[in-house]
Amino acid sequence: MKAYKFIKKLAVGAGLASALVASAAMADPIASFDYTQEFEWVEPIAPAGVVKEGATAGVTDVDGYTKLSWGTASNTFNKVSSLVINPTGGDSTTPSNTLVQGNIVTSTDLNAVTFGLGPVVVHNNFVITGTSLDSTTAQDYVVLSPFGGGTDHTQQITFGIDFQETTNNIGSPASCPEGVAYSAEFGCGDIFALSGGLLGLPTILNGSIVAFLIDSFIDDIYTYDVYITAPGLGVLSDAACAAVGAGADCIGFTTFENQANAFALAFAIVATENFIPEPATLALLAGSLLLMGLVRRRKTQAGLSA
Repeated sequence: MKAYKFIKKLAVGAGLASALVASAAMADPIASFDYTQEFEWVEPIAPAGVVKEGATAGVTDVDGYTKLSWGTASNTFNKVSSLVINPTGGDSTTPSNTLVQGNIVTSTDLNAVTFGLGPVVVHNNFVITGTSLDSTTAQDYVVLSPFGGGTDHTQQITFGIDFQETTNNIGSPASCPEGVAYSAEFGCGDIFALSGGLLGLPTILNGSIVAFLIDSFIDDIYTYDVYITAPGLGVLSDAACAAVGAGADCIGFTTFENQANAFALAFAIVATENFIPEPATLALLAGSLLLMGLVRRRKTQAGLSA
């Protein structure tokens, strides 16, 4: 009779364990997120002569600027160089000061990823004299809201940016660091190197798109990895990294001289189910715990009888 009761308890424990795992395994990842994204340049910004302007309207999560400009115009356009976030239509030098908002579908396969549109960053790269940007910091503040309701997830990522206004060397493309954009009329382009987040981990999405893991969070039984990409963003040559003062295999992009260079950032969310023990494993664990409890009970009864 006692053996029968023990087997019955063991069966109940195994059944509960199997039901628990079956319930967890049936859970689906969050299908999509609504997002609000604020992207600004923040301190430290060097050197002191860089002009700082603009701010995203109505939001105080990031205390920064939407435009940095520098130098004295030395070109036929009579323009200085600048970095502008989300410029107004038809004017690459004036920031719109608006948030980026939208919806992004969650992916479960690195080869079938959907991208959400992030901020547009424009480098107005013109021939100048005088002060040149040396470095700045970009802060990306994103609120991800599960579509249909649920807990919001806030992602706050800070990128360090090292900048090098290269010597133009018109007529001498070989003098440009390897991989740096070159124009026969205006010479060598400029170099941006990014650091921060998890940018040391490049990942190929959809078979050909180079993206970089910038953050991760866990919700229920899934880990959600956030990736960022942009046309032209990738691993720079050793010579370009050295020119900007960054380490080997740095991440960044180069820009053409005497034109507005626009980079449309995009991001993706990939969900991966966390490891959950098989039902048989949990059933064995449940049985072991029941057995330990039975043995302890018998020992206690034997001690009382003595």
